Amino acid sequence: MNRFLKTSCLALVLTALGLSSAWAHKGSDAYLSVQEVATAPAPSAGVTTPLRNYQLTLAVALKDLDLILPLDANADGQVTWGEVKVARPVVMAALNQAVQLDVPAGPQSCALQWHDDGVERRSDGAYLRAASTAQCSVEQGLALRYTLFKDQDASHRLLVAGTLGGQDVLRTATPQQTTSLALVTAGAASTVERPPTQVSAGRWSTLADYFSVGMSHLLEGYDHLAFLLALILPMQLKAAALGSFRRRTPVEPLASQRRVWVDLLRTVTAFTLGHSVTLLIATLGWLQASPAWVEPMIALSIVVTALLNLRPVAGLRTDVLALGFGLIHGFGFAGLLQEAAVPTGLLPWALAGFNGGIEIGQLLVVSLWVLLSQALVRWSGYDRVVVRGGSVALALLASGWFLQRVTG
Repeated sequence: MNRFLKTSCLALVLTALGLSSAWAHKGSDAYLSVQEVATAPAPSAGVTTPLRNYQLTLAVALKDLDLILPLDANADGQVTWGEVKVARPVVMAALNQAVQLDVPAGPQSCALQWHDDGVERRSDGAYLRAASTAQCSVEQGLALRYTLFKDQDASHRLLVAGTLGGQDVLRTATPQQTTSLALVTAGAASTVERPPTQVSAGRWSTLADYFSVGMSHLLEGYDHLAFLLALILPMQLKAAALGSFRRRTPVEPLASQRRVWVDLLRTVTAFTLGHSVTLLIATLGWLQASPAWVEPMIALSIVVTALLNLRPVAGLRTDVLALGFGLIHGFGFAGLLQEAAVPTGLLPWALAGFNGGIEIGQLLVVSLWVLLSQALVRWSGYDRVVVRGGSVALALLASGWFLQRVTG
């Protein structure tokens, strides 16, 4: 049994050491802006079906494109502007193959022809921009077929935002989807007059989509998970305190154990409150914070919390620490919603779904740790190996993140 416990602890430390993403809050995302710019007249005399004009702009991370295309020609670990220019034709060909409107073939098939639109900087690095226009019959629906990185990254997402027919659109897609992403349903065209646009997106779909995005963002945010772990590592959680398990050994008085569970609840709640507040005010544009200092500070929050596990400060409450650092983590979470350019009309629903997904994901992670700790907490080496050893590992890991974010 001791061998099993030691192996479990070693696996925990090695897992923490293996999480080396410098910008750990940001997963693999691409962004698509779609706008209906005007309605064109019928293409020729005698044809009664008018057309809709669309403008689409796509942003894909260079680091992601390098997974499928040889952008880094000299294999030095950095993609330069010169390398991007050389690879431009290959990149556009890949986009034309993997990002298309799914409509019936015909004279107005409104196929996309992507062309280079430069490079832009986002919180997690450089992104290639591509643009295209489409002219589609009002009789056709508008659906997107997206298969970029289908075989390379199962966690990749496309975040779609825009305005169609005067209505806000906010959707998400993954390359693994078996059906196309519907944006506009087909109109009933019987005259030259323009049928009403029926946008295939709304409040409830936004809430559901961004709930999933929020949960994924939490589970991909290794620095956020590392901070949570640093907070709860020292808590000697015992299931017997719940009263639903028989106590095998009188390790601590029951009242003392209950206080530990109360401390856990209070700490997680304080962290939730902290990052929810700044997520809200940053997403609504009331206060902005640059990722240049937010991301290093998130890493530093892990270092400080882990070191406090090794050298506690008398009188410093864990929930107060969680609340303060939670305010910083909230700015990190807000980056995704800001970069997704969420339309104002759907922002409350996206925000509610995103924050709800984060909170449910957080509760799942804490619950899993509580279950795991039951097998370890009564071990004589728990404090030495798990708490102190884990805190050292987290402090070292986060120090590496901090240096990468300051110098990168």
